Amino acid sequence: MDGGTQSWANSKESVIHCTEQDIALLKEHHADMILIQEADFNSTRSYYVDQKQMFIDAFPNVSSDFAVNYHSAFLFYPPYQPHGASNAGLLTMSNIQITSALRRSLPVAESFSKFIDLDRCFSVSRMKTENGKELVVFNVHTSAYGTDGDLQRQQLGRLFGDMQAEYEKGNYVICGGDFNHDFAGNSKEVFNKEVPAFYNWAAPFPDELIPQHFSKLTDYKSGLTVPSCRNCDKPYSKDCFVLTVDGFIVSDNVEAVSMDVIDTQFAYSDHNPVELTFRLK
Repeated sequence: MDGGTQSWANSKESVIHCTEQDIALLKEHHADMILIQEADFNSTRSYYVDQKQMFIDAFPNVSSDFAVNYHSAFLFYPPYQPHGASNAGLLTMSNIQITSALRRSLPVAESFSKFIDLDRCFSVSRMKTENGKELVVFNVHTSAYGTDGDLQRQQLGRLFGDMQAEYEKGNYVICGGDFNHDFAGNSKEVFNKEVPAFYNWAAPFPDELIPQHFSKLTDYKSGLTVPSCRNCDKPYSKDCFVLTVDGFIVSDNVEAVSMDVIDTQFAYSDHNPVELTFRLK
């Protein structure tokens, strides 16, 4: 989908290996909460490996919820290696008991691109706090391919509307995921000597849409030195197009103690994870 030559993983063994290495990384960082996007199950591209269950089985004592945000019975595209059956979703795991979870649909394209952008959504996971309020965690993956700016703004508008409603109830709100925008606003220019015109899918994040009492976290502990995403039109090298599209947006009753992008050199994914340490005020 990025202009490369393969729409499947190299092999089933490769899928299992990469997923196991991601699990090892997560365990190394001892996260209290984990937000994963694009966890596959029953999908041609990942040789029908159940990544969702692999993650859940690796953390047997945590609470979790899962929201399907990509489902296609069979996509005959690209012609040389059809994407086939696709099932993927947003997996949220937490050491704190998730008391309830909700899947909220996002608007999707009405053009041909809707066939490769099905079932976009975000998930809403609730956890009780000691003061009687709730910590409400939003896990999100907004559209990229073939998406016009108006649709992306509609998706963010629905997301931010729900976040604002939770804040007005007195709850703590954290939103994390893949926003498919240049999250830092200038990461394309920081990380790349030149930005070809065909990378126009990653427009700067529309900060003006962020509601009052919320902040986009871009104060990276190590500075803006590690990108969170790479283009997949060729094998990874230092001259690949990279930028930051992943991150967190939090309400002002959540204190961001530190935040940074973990540098994995894109060894097991086309994304680097973003780590946030926070306190509830």
